[in-house]
Amino acid sequence: MTTTKSGQTEVDNGRRRFLRSGAFLGGTGFFASLAGLKQRQAAAGQLGVDSPDYEYRNNDPDNIIFSTCLQCHTACPIKCKLYRFDDGSAAIVKIDGNPYCPQALFPNVPYKTKPTESVRFEELYRRELPVAHIEGRICPKGQAGVQTQYDPYRLRKVLKRVGPRGARKWTTISFEQAVSEIVEGGNLFGEGHVAGLRELYALTDAELAQRMADDAKKVGKRQMTVDEFKTKYADHLDVLIDPEHPDLGPKNNRFVFLAGRIEHGRKELMKRFTHDAFGSANAYEHTTICEQSHHIAFDQSTKPYEAGKWGKGITHMKPDFEHAEFVVFFGTGAFEANFGPPLLGGLVSTNTVERGFKYAVIDPRCSKTAGKAWKWIPVHPGGDIAFAMGMMRWMIENDRIDRPFLEAANKAAATATGETAFTTAAYWVKIEGDRPGAYLRASEVVIDGNPLGSEHQFVVSRGGTLWAVDMQGGEA
Repeated sequence: MTTTKSGQTEVDNGRRRFLRSGAFLGGTGFFASLAGLKQRQAAAGQLGVDSPDYEYRNNDPDNIIFSTCLQCHTACPIKCKLYRFDDGSAAIVKIDGNPYCPQALFPNVPYKTKPTESVRFEELYRRELPVAHIEGRICPKGQAGVQTQYDPYRLRKVLKRVGPRGARKWTTISFEQAVSEIVEGGNLFGEGHVAGLRELYALTDAELAQRMADDAKKVGKRQMTVDEFKTKYADHLDVLIDPEHPDLGPKNNRFVFLAGRIEHGRKELMKRFTHDAFGSANAYEHTTICEQSHHIAFDQSTKPYEAGKWGKGITHMKPDFEHAEFVVFFGTGAFEANFGPPLLGGLVSTNTVERGFKYAVIDPRCSKTAGKAWKWIPVHPGGDIAFAMGMMRWMIENDRIDRPFLEAANKAAATATGETAFTTAAYWVKIEGDRPGAYLRASEVVIDGNPLGSEHQFVVSRGGTLWAVDMQGGEA
């Protein structure tokens, strides 16, 4: 800025030019938006939606397809609205949540209700509507399924590499050619021979494959030598990847099916084809970075013990947001993660507002869930385990633990105390070296020359006396 003799402040030429340019750009942006509006109005005119007597037909049951969203792994049920053109074709114009499913609408429309029937939703609509007019929740990613469906860059044909790796050169081929090359192999990329499925399918006898696999395990356990294995299967060594290493298995294992986060149905087909049909052990989806922490923790915490064996536990659980008073989100949230925001976002928001539900978020990042939380704990990256151990120590030292629940050693004890589940927290554990080991079995405790119980019973202490506990029942 410069100051004149009269003391008035004058804007310098640089700022004047900037403001003039800004005004021009703002004007061009305004006229560009008008042009876009004109285009949209023209398109609306072609569809007839700008007509006063336009009849909205996208809510007609005949113009609705119920499907499943695959924009993420939650797989929310969706309702796709179609616009039907005069030539008989149709296009998706809107995606909403499926009101028949609690993931999208809670409580959901009863399954037996027809789309043409009317139901009354006091909480949401406060009037009676045909089911076809009721919209369930779906997140923006799900609504963007229209864009995914009609994306001009969406892959609809098989792409084959035509240059060296990393050159990003491709050509489209037919599905028939792709299947032929995958099965037969050959010099597919001008870089030498590539084995096809026919060549890799070396071991075709299922019974022989099972026997060889069982004996390969014996070699690994030193119950059979490599020479003994080679002698026993001398007529079939040609099907192995390396006869000196039977654990590598047959040449079939050179086929690897590596997928991303594929859905159930596809996953089972992948494993059935790879394991059962082709005989390869190598079928992989997502890796250990995806959910394995809670899958394994839940499984280990809920494993049943029956007939002398540990069974499979539950791998996926969620809090009861409808009745819980307090929930801790540890490295996750309700509004932008988890399975999935359309359901959890509504449950958390509604219960927070209507009945005082509280939640805390422990996450280095201030997520959208953390921004609405009762407390946000910005734990340092890598410090989550220390924080969890600190929480547990405080609960123990301040006697803020649920003793009746922790002391219930089996279902009978849980029922007697009014609990619906029990825990193994009271089970005695063997100390092996300086670390905790396996559960102590009642057969390992000998009192006055007699074992406390059987090898399938565990040990707890009550009133200073040791007791044998049957996890599935009996006294506890």
